[in-house]
Amino acid sequence: FPVFAVIGLGYVFAAYKKISLASVVDILLYLTIPSLVISSLSRKTLNTDMLLIVAIAAFVVVMGTGLLSRIYLTVTGRKGLRGFYLPTMFMNTGSMGFPLALLAFGPDGLTVAVLYYIAVSLMVYSIGIYIAKGNGGLVEIFRLPLIYASVIGIVFNLWQIKIPGPILTTFDIVGGATIPLLLLSLGYRLHSTRLSYPGTAVAGSVIRIGGGVLIAYLITTLLGIGGLTGKIIILSSSMPSAVINFIVSHKYNLDSDLVASTVVMSTIISIITVPIVLMWIM
Repeated sequence: FPVFAVIGLGYVFAAYKKISLASVVDILLYLTIPSLVISSLSRKTLNTDMLLIVAIAAFVVVMGTGLLSRIYLTVTGRKGLRGFYLPTMFMNTGSMGFPLALLAFGPDGLTVAVLYYIAVSLMVYSIGIYIAKGNGGLVEIFRLPLIYASVIGIVFNLWQIKIPGPILTTFDIVGGATIPLLLLSLGYRLHSTRLSYPGTAVAGSVIRIGGGVLIAYLITTLLGIGGLTGKIIILSSSMPSAVINFIVSHKYNLDSDLVASTVVMSTIISIITVPIVLMWIM
């Protein structure tokens, strides 16, 4: 309830006040999310096995839903609809995944969710950009501080390098703004998004949520990933389409109306599916 309530506040706010969401997105991408990554990765001792497991699971889920999308487009005779891949492959592991993992499973759950988010984000800015523009995605990764924050957090964690208290507290404070800003931004963006392709959007939402859960369950079962890590992988894989998909599609002029419609539809459907998934894995 708190997650969808804050999203709702952002939606209502958009009806009364117009702001530049681009500035908020920049604050998130360049300040709060990198701070949250470092802060979260400093709270729980990681090992290379956990990093590898989460990364493999995220990759399989993303590519698996991409394969399902390919099958759907082939069967329906829409192979040229490249924009369909973005909202089906890349889920909202940030603005919804973070708070859900934190509220349901505590700081340890958030740490695993952050690892999953990092893996998916790297794929968004490589595979996603390649889908949208054809090439150049690899360069985009190094233009954002996420990759550097991830490396710092993981290296410090694995080598057991302690961040000085005042500096870590600074990261805690800045990173603490991430979740509310992400949820409010999502609600604000949904207010201006219109459902233009309902049929295709429903199909994309089924692939994104249903396909994501199915593939996550299969990969965790196949690799024997249990406990908290397995639960967070399934939860993160069940998230609706990420708003970043709309931003990417709009920037590169690739079926942005369809992408926006799928983001809206999958988010609406997730109001029902998220509680079901949580009841299943908890």
